[in-house]
Amino acid sequence: MFSAVHQAWKHRAFLPVLVLAFAASLTACGSSDDDETDNPDIQLKADSSSYFVGETAKITAAFPSGTGRIEPGDIAVTNGQTITTPVLTANIRYKLTVTNGTETDIRYLDVSVRYRERFRAVTAPFARSEHAAAALNDGRVIIFGGEGTENILPEKIFVFDPSDETFKQFGSLSSGRVAFTAVSLNDGDVLVYGGIPGLTSSPRAEIIDGQTGAVRTADDQPAFNRLYAAATKLMDGRVLISGGMVSGQAYTQTVELYDPEDEEFTLLPGGLNVGRADHSMVRIDDRKFLIYGGVTLDNQPAPPELYDPVTGNSTTLQDPENGERYRHVAHTVQDGIVWMLGGKDFDEEPLTAVQRFDPATSTFLQSFNLATPRSSAAVARLADTRVLIAGGETTTSALSATQTTELLGAPTERRDGPQMNAKRKLHTATRLPNGKVLIFGGLDEQQRVLSSAEIFE
Repeated sequence: MFSAVHQAWKHRAFLPVLVLAFAASLTACGSSDDDETDNPDIQLKADSSSYFVGETAKITAAFPSGTGRIEPGDIAVTNGQTITTPVLTANIRYKLTVTNGTETDIRYLDVSVRYRERFRAVTAPFARSEHAAAALNDGRVIIFGGEGTENILPEKIFVFDPSDETFKQFGSLSSGRVAFTAVSLNDGDVLVYGGIPGLTSSPRAEIIDGQTGAVRTADDQPAFNRLYAAATKLMDGRVLISGGMVSGQAYTQTVELYDPEDEEFTLLPGGLNVGRADHSMVRIDDRKFLIYGGVTLDNQPAPPELYDPVTGNSTTLQDPENGERYRHVAHTVQDGIVWMLGGKDFDEEPLTAVQRFDPATSTFLQSFNLATPRSSAAVARLADTRVLIAGGETTTSALSATQTTELLGAPTERRDGPQMNAKRKLHTATRLPNGKVLIFGGLDEQQRVLSSAEIFE
C-alpha cells in the first residue's frame, strides 16, 4: 500500500541510475539549443554542473538590458542577480525570459539532480518495531504504535523534523497498539484503527491531530476491531477498510467506509469473496480496489479481487500464484501498474517474484525477480520514480533480517542498492519533501527492537 502511511507487520515464529541523455548544451553549465536567439550577452547559468537530491542551486541571470523573469516561480530578476532555488528533488528546467521593448529573448537551463545512493545514520532517541510512520502536510513524519523496549506497548508519538533531522515527542495515543491500521487524512490528521491495544478500554479508532499531536477518540466507532486489516483512501478523502481478523480468530470478509467529514464509519453491503488478513489493498479508481494476498482460514487460497465500494460486489481475478502471498507490499508505479513486492508464502518462504497487475486488462504478469527473497520489508518511491525496497526477513527463520536494498525501475529492471547501516525488518520507509527517505526502527536478526534511523540520499 502506497499511502502516506507505511505499516510494518510483526513476525515472530532499479533501475540503474538514469544517465542523462542531454548534450553538453543541456547541462547546468549554460543555456540549451532551444534558446530563441544567439545573443551571447544573455545567459542563465548555475553554480554547478549537477546536484544531489536535497541540495539547492544558485542560478545567475545575465542580460545587458530589459527586464528578466525566471520560471518556474515567476521570479523577477535584474542583470547579474543570483537566486537560490528551492530544494532540488529531480531534474528540472529553468527558463529566463528577457523583455526589451518589443523584443523577447529566452534562455533555458537544465539542472541535473541525482541521488548519492547511500545511507546516513540519524540519531533516534527511542526504539520501535511494527509501528506506523505517517507523513504530515508540513513535511514532518510521525512515528507511533508498535513495540518498544518497555514491558508495555508504548503510547508516545514522536515527530521527525527533516529540517534538522531530529526526533521530538509529539503526543500520546490513548494506549499503545500493534497490528493496527493507520491512514493520513486529507486535512493532515491521521486515522488510527484497530489492532491489539495495550489497554482493553482503548477506543477502536482515534485521530491524531497533525498540527498539535493531540489525540482524541473518533466521534463514531467502527463495527469491528480489526487486526491486520488493509486500508486506503478514495479520491474524495474517505477511507476504505477491508478484511482483517475480528474477535481474535475470524478472518472477515466485511468492508467499512470512514468519512472524515462527519467521522462516521459505515459497514458496506457485500464484501470480499474471501475473508483475509495481512493482505494489501490498492485503489485503481473509485469503483475498483485491488485486494491481493493475505492469510485465510486454514490457509485456504486468497485469490486477488477487485472490490467495488458502490455496489459492494467483488470480482475474483485469475490467480497468478495460488493465492499464497502475505506480508508483502503493493506499490503503484508511475504508469498506474501495481507491483506486488516481497512477502512470503504459506510455507513461510520469503518470495522473490514480483507480480505486475495491469489495470487496463485486469491481468497479472510476473515482471522480474528480486535478487533477495524478502518479507516484512519497507518500500518507498524515490523522487526520480524508482522504487527502493529495503531490508526484510530473508529465510523461514524468525532470526533473519537483512541490510541489503534493491532499486527497481519500470517496467522490469532492478539492481542492487547500497546497504543500510543495520539489518532490519518490520521497519518503515517514508519519503521526505526533500526527496530523501527516512528509514526507522524495526527488528534486527536477534529480534531486538531497534532504536536507530537512517536517511537514504
